[in-house]
Amino acid sequence: MALFVAIRDGIIFIAGVWYFEFHRDYTFPEEKNLLLYFVAVPIIWSTLIQIWTSTRYSEQKSAVMLVFTHLMAVLLLISTVFLISATLNTIAETLDPFGVFMFHFVGWTVILSLIYYDLVDINRNGK
Repeated sequence: MALFVAIRDGIIFIAGVWYFEFHRDYTFPEEKNLLLYFVAVPIIWSTLIQIWTSTRYSEQKSAVMLVFTHLMAVLLLISTVFLISATLNTIAETLDPFGVFMFHFVGWTVILSLIYYDLVDINRNGK
């Protein structure tokens, strides 16, 4: 199961970053909407991460809930990749090359740390 989770998360990370950040090159609206950047996105993302880190595979007692947990992990990871990619694309034009590199480094590290958490969790009880 851990190999499945690693492959699943790796595919979502690579495909999601390619699609949202490079292929679609999605950015937030051009107007400087502070409500979007400082309220909406952080609240949405913190809720996603709270759900991600408070639900454990080993707590699921039925096959239906285990499948649903996997489905939620997929949706949460896709959502996180989208939010981070859109944020990086939106602020990239205001940064110098080193700033762009560092923001990508930080954003992708966050995504990789979620994958790491997912792998640690799936390996806790050998599920």
